[in-house]
Amino acid sequence: MDGRRIAFGLAVVSLILPVTNVFVTKPAAALVAASSPPFAWDLETVDANRDTGLSTSVALTDAGVPYISYIDSTQRLLRVAHRTPTNWSSEIVAGPGSYAGNTNIAIGPGNAVQVSYFNQTSNAVFFAASGPSGWTTTRIDSGFSEGWNRFAIDPAGRPGIVYTGFDGSLRLASWNGTGWSIEVIDSTTVTSRYPDLAFDALSQPRISYYGSGTLLYAEKSDGRWTRSVIDGTEGAGLFSRIRLDSNGAPHIAYYASRNTSLMYATGGTTGWTRSLVDSGGDVGIDLSLTVDSADRPHIAYYQRTSGTLRYAIGTVRGWIRETVDNSGVVGWYTGIATDSRGFPHISYYDWTDRSLRYARGKIALQVRSLPASPIDLTSVTLTGELVAFGNHSEAMVKFELRVDGEARTLIVGNVTKPGTFSFAVANLSTDAVYEFQAIARAGNETSRGTNLTFRLNAPSHPFPLDVLLVSVGVGVGSFAALFIAYFVRGRRRGKSKSRD
Repeated sequence: MDGRRIAFGLAVVSLILPVTNVFVTKPAAALVAASSPPFAWDLETVDANRDTGLSTSVALTDAGVPYISYIDSTQRLLRVAHRTPTNWSSEIVAGPGSYAGNTNIAIGPGNAVQVSYFNQTSNAVFFAASGPSGWTTTRIDSGFSEGWNRFAIDPAGRPGIVYTGFDGSLRLASWNGTGWSIEVIDSTTVTSRYPDLAFDALSQPRISYYGSGTLLYAEKSDGRWTRSVIDGTEGAGLFSRIRLDSNGAPHIAYYASRNTSLMYATGGTTGWTRSLVDSGGDVGIDLSLTVDSADRPHIAYYQRTSGTLRYAIGTVRGWIRETVDNSGVVGWYTGIATDSRGFPHISYYDWTDRSLRYARGKIALQVRSLPASPIDLTSVTLTGELVAFGNHSEAMVKFELRVDGEARTLIVGNVTKPGTFSFAVANLSTDAVYEFQAIARAGNETSRGTNLTFRLNAPSHPFPLDVLLVSVGVGVGSFAALFIAYFVRGRRRGKSKSRD
């Protein structure tokens, strides 16, 4: 470092001192939304009976209460579980019987719980709705033996079910107010697999599905169906799921068997754009998709090689991926929904324990780097913000500053409340570029802010400058504060000072 010294100062937020001209950092407004990743995950067992929790789907009420539909293979029942203030409660929708394929749950008008499912005994798709007297079930149509079916509610509150018919055709059953009407959408594809359904603002259906080894798409407009190929790559389109954003643009997540990867496609007026979400370890099986109120796609999926439940969210920074549960072979039959704040809720099957599981995302330990504030030609204040503690009550915060290519750790101390924290550094070089990063650590979790740079530029016209270092000992939490203050003085009457 060529004999240069780094002087350290600590500026504490929300502190008012009766000291003239002391440089104090004020709290910065939080720019990170409450639901921004990474997330801390609360994991719960919903139903611990053996071989229960297959073919899950999750939906949330207006109050954010999760409801999960699933198959209880042990007792040969179709069940719905919901979160109570203290635990989970499960009720029987249908059975005993033989159930396969998909179960799908949605919350209708008035928080009415509705479900679609496939009864393997009768080889038929069924619709069930809860009411004051319990569950009523209705047979919709004969279906394919694998039981593919998906369920959605249009903006008018009317249910629709897309499914594979007994002959392999793609079909849509829609409630018209008095009964169910059935349309055959695609009868040319040998078998239309993995269909999913979404409705636009005009209650027009949009469908993704897999057929003839490719990802296909169908939409209805002005009473006519049009079909197109979204991804013609061989083996692309398995486990397809579709959702629409606030502009009506379709988002489709799917598994590509050829490269064993999780893929994503979104459509607009100029066509379709495809991208890779996750690869390595055979990822994307048993996926589920939702789009939150901020138009961010959330995907839950299984990574086969590691046997773990994974999660991905699309942000302005690109796809952010996390492991949700790696406690065994977990992550089959996923369902996903987001609440009003954009937090993900995931239902899934734990193959190791053979039980129904539930994961809820919440804020994890988060820190971010804020722009540096120059003090003078050789000093600067580094600032970071501890956005959230996650599951922790205390975190140690620090900065990493790179000087001449060498990383220096500047420890601020332990904090117990969210907010900004700062570190004043002196004796730096003018016109040199420095890089720094805010860091927080709690338990075995570490959060790093983005790498930011700064340069202390020399003024075009040098001016007189006196630097005064003021030390103020202040007890805040478990550490003290050292403040750097400075005074800029002009030429005094009767005498002058010069700098070389």
